[in-house]
Amino acid sequence: MSDLFSHPAEPDTDAAERPELTASVMVPAPVDHAWAGLTEHLHLWWPADQLSRWGEGSFFDLEDSALVETSERDDENVWGERADGVPGQWLELTWRYVGVDLMTLVRLEMGPAEQPGSMPRGDGVRDGDEQVAAVTDRQEGGADATSLVLTHSGWLKSDPSDLYRFYEEFWPVALGRYRRFMGGS
Repeated sequence: MSDLFSHPAEPDTDAAERPELTASVMVPAPVDHAWAGLTEHLHLWWPADQLSRWGEGSFFDLEDSALVETSERDDENVWGERADGVPGQWLELTWRYVGVDLMTLVRLEMGPAEQPGSMPRGDGVRDGDEQVAAVTDRQEGGADATSLVLTHSGWLKSDPSDLYRFYEEFWPVALGRYRRFMGGS
């Protein structure tokens, strides 16, 4: 009866979420070694040529619960702050963007590959509404293979489309570089 003299409220399209972005890789290493490569040696594989505030001379590190980029002049930019996690299993970062008032969530989950060689490599093939690195390499892996799944969520329809598309392409590239750093091809 309350709708008798008014129209129903329009849905709030700004609050509607975009699909989360997902990328995954398998690395030919046990979980503890793969975790160290991901968190302690990030500066050796991070694609600063793709994502950096100051360019390729920057240093990326997970320090004091944050992913920090340090310029050659020692300026710092925090890309992600640790929201939660269990070392060796998963890590959540509240992700920030330079020049944009926007925060999303990046979750990294790591564990033993259940079926060696069946995890995606990290070459960036689209699967439905999610960005999934999905080229299988059945020759690599073995008993000590580890899988890493990255999920980037919290995107709203009102968020800049070009930023969303950037990360849709960036995460498979980043995880591909991590995979190569860990000895994958």
